[in-house]
Amino acid sequence: MLSQLVNSGYNNATELIELVVPMIWAYVDDIKSWFDDSFWIRFSTFPEVWVASSYKGSSGEITTMSYIGHHQRNQQTWLEAMYIASEKYKVNFTGVTVTGWSRYDHMLSLCEFLPSSIPSLAYSLQTIVHGRITNELNETVSQKLLGCNQMPLWERSTYPTLVSCTFPGHEMYEMMYQHDYVMRQYEETMSFVRLYITDIHLRQNYIHYKRGEECFERLLELENQMIHFIDAFQNACLVFFTADIGPEWLQTYFMRTFKDVQQRTNFIQHTLKTQSSWLQRPLPKNISRIIVKKRNITISSVVRNS
Repeated sequence: MLSQLVNSGYNNATELIELVVPMIWAYVDDIKSWFDDSFWIRFSTFPEVWVASSYKGSSGEITTMSYIGHHQRNQQTWLEAMYIASEKYKVNFTGVTVTGWSRYDHMLSLCEFLPSSIPSLAYSLQTIVHGRITNELNETVSQKLLGCNQMPLWERSTYPTLVSCTFPGHEMYEMMYQHDYVMRQYEETMSFVRLYITDIHLRQNYIHYKRGEECFERLLELENQMIHFIDAFQNACLVFFTADIGPEWLQTYFMRTFKDVQQRTNFIQHTLKTQSSWLQRPLPKNISRIIVKKRNITISSVVRNS
């Protein structure tokens, strides 16, 4: 990359300066400590320099929600770093590119959607325009620009929160809150169910009848919530995307947990109907020694030579 050429002492620096306009990107919370003084000194020789911040797609390869806080801090600290570099080293910043990745690369899964990231984009742009987000500006962006019934979340809340808005794309934004709510319900329900329906119960077809009834009641309610979400989510996706996007996202972020719920629900339903007696311990299917074979393979034998 260009920065590597500059740092390596590339001899034809004049030629580089004439041919390219560098784009410096950093998507961390606080970019001021990301680049040292020598970095800015090298780039001060270019007539123009652009920087790249982010409003989505920089919180992790499999992140579903663009919470405002991380991205707003990224914009804020870019402005602070640009001011210092321009004053101290005379770096001529021409502009800011506000980026939003949908996949970290071509082979990876979907991360944050554009429609559900509009609040993050709005706060990012307002930060660039005004320099910072005041309480008054926060209220203006939330209510007048986004049409939200309450302040959008800057960070993930410790408790379930549902925010309703009217901006274009609000359907997907609200779906992300619903997803967060359902996943919290999943964790709460499964933390109870796993106390009484463990993997050994599934394997041995063995259950505590009274506890099984309690688990079954909770799982049925959760399963209905999840089925409703699967249908509503795919309908919302069809408003903005091609038909393949909804199923891909669900397969990435949701269906594994749904299948976990279904597996235990089906097991309890079957066992409550059929179990009329309980074997004494030790359980007969659980007396064989567990043997695991070590994989006789190396990385080099699998990875193809480039």
